[in-house]
Amino acid sequence: MTTTIKPKYIICDLDGCLIDSSWIWDVIKSQGVSKDEAFDLFNRLANADKNRIEIPLYKYLCFKASGGLKIHFLTARSELIEVETINFIQKKTGLVYGKEFSISFRPTTDISESAESKAARLQAFIDSGREVALAIDDEESVLKMYKSKNIPCIKWIIGFVPVQVVAEYSSQINHLINVKEEVCQN
Repeated sequence: MTTTIKPKYIICDLDGCLIDSSWIWDVIKSQGVSKDEAFDLFNRLANADKNRIEIPLYKYLCFKASGGLKIHFLTARSELIEVETINFIQKKTGLVYGKEFSISFRPTTDISESAESKAARLQAFIDSGREVALAIDDEESVLKMYKSKNIPCIKWIIGFVPVQVVAEYSSQINHLINVKEEVCQN
């Protein structure tokens, strides 16, 4: 009898977690841009070179991937910028789409709140037979949604290593922070 081992996934948000794109919202607020124009402007700037990768989270994802978890990004970004976002992630991290990560974008017709949009796509992800071992996000409403589905989660704030991560690696935290990028390369 053969048993199939289902791969386990670590789900991670992009903006506010892996990608620091907060400057875009600062520009939008300072310019008094309308809500409709704000999302158009965000889409145009979401993959600008000025956006930076949150290195400690990137390294944490690589460390988890080296331990057998697969990376899946669940983002509130629109599928309108799917190709540009995948290219941005590959360029800035060296991760390869389809090999080292998968990703789910908000459908263009989806105007629901972030937590609601992610919940629907998460359910489809789970219904397709995938198992989620851990989820990382920066929004409380999204974290609450993960918790309601009994998925362990970590709140990531750019610039800070969460207590759960420090506790998980305790004396090895410096290794995690300084882990080489080659960890992600298979």
